[in-house]
Amino acid sequence: MFRTFRSPSVLGPRLLAALAVSVLGGAQAQTVTVQAGDTLWSIAQRSGVSVAQLRAANGLSSDAIRAGQVLRLKAPAAPSALAVYPYTVRPGDTLAGISRRTGISVADLRRVNAVSGDLLVVGQRLQVPARPLPPQVAAGQTVKVVYGYETVQPGQTLRTLAAQYRTTPADLLAANYLRSGEVYAGQRLRVPKRIPVPLPPQPVAPPVSLHSRTLLGVPVRMVRVDLRHPGVLVSPVLPQGSRGARVGTLARQSGADALINGSYFHPQTYAPAGDLVRSGQLISWGRIPAALAITPDNRAVITGGSGTTSAQAWRGMETVIASGPRILVGGQIRQSYDAAFRDPAVFGRAARSAVGLSGNRDLFLVSTQAKLTPAEMAKVMRQLGAQNALLLDGGSSAGLAWGNRAVIESVRSVAFGIGVYGNYSGRRYMR
Repeated sequence: MFRTFRSPSVLGPRLLAALAVSVLGGAQAQTVTVQAGDTLWSIAQRSGVSVAQLRAANGLSSDAIRAGQVLRLKAPAAPSALAVYPYTVRPGDTLAGISRRTGISVADLRRVNAVSGDLLVVGQRLQVPARPLPPQVAAGQTVKVVYGYETVQPGQTLRTLAAQYRTTPADLLAANYLRSGEVYAGQRLRVPKRIPVPLPPQPVAPPVSLHSRTLLGVPVRMVRVDLRHPGVLVSPVLPQGSRGARVGTLARQSGADALINGSYFHPQTYAPAGDLVRSGQLISWGRIPAALAITPDNRAVITGGSGTTSAQAWRGMETVIASGPRILVGGQIRQSYDAAFRDPAVFGRAARSAVGLSGNRDLFLVSTQAKLTPAEMAKVMRQLGAQNALLLDGGSSAGLAWGNRAVIESVRSVAFGIGVYGNYSGRRYMR
């Protein structure tokens, strides 16, 4: 349940903002939230900095700002002097070898020593940072800790890996479900990575909300997901056991706030027909060439997809659900579809489920029991505001759940669902 709390103060929002800047000034406030009617000039007057300083601190090329935007009052402080120690290159040394011994990444060694390649010369003097460097962050970005996958190199230990990735051996043990502190060359481990990501915009809606609509005469149930909330997680949900499960059962098993049926699957084996990435891991692959793909910081895209099992497929993504065909592209209804979709049942009239995007932060999960063609479902998705959309499985597989209850129950068991969690606080992953 989502509640809105109102301030008991009778002061106007702009005066409250001004007081907030004034009161927090003694605590060295670093940001201010833009209120309706604010301009860079008025914020500069209240905060005691110039318009030019505000532009520079926030990477602005004009004076245009919007309500809800968070602005820095000054540029981030320059980093303190870097603690380093000298190292003389010895015969047989490589950057990778020095990295393993010191726990400092090859990228950090290159940055400090202005080295672009891997060539070292015996006797060469290197500067080795005393600790890993923080990532370089541009204006309008923040740093997010995301768990990625790395291969253990010869000579690396859990302790040197922990130092390299600025964590603890205990955290690596927990992240990889390891009981022993022993690691071996070639082993794949989850490790924390600090990556620059765009600052998310301010939310405009609850993280997850359920709606009933009648559009173009078609009754639909829709879950709206505001991906601006950092605690939102969208992920494939697999049934407990090797067989499929109905949508309502998947919702109860997963504890998801909302859940919709997934894509196509083999009717006997329940193997998904397209790529699935969950928590940054490719857990299924197939020949469907389109997918919903979401990064760990909740930027979503509907793309043509890879259609391969390459190690490079879906790089940087946390969640991927391959489905289709794409029925809406850039606001235009698509009339022709990829050759991968050959089953006539896909194109006839049937109950429908679909996923759509308006921008990269507004996600719509839509299901209806009305029997529609793909083009008719595309018109419904466009009426909802989606610019891009692709079909999920339909017919007897179509279903939608809210909480522990199916609001549209699938007639048959499905291979997987797409679950939405509105207040996820666990680790985030990327492929």
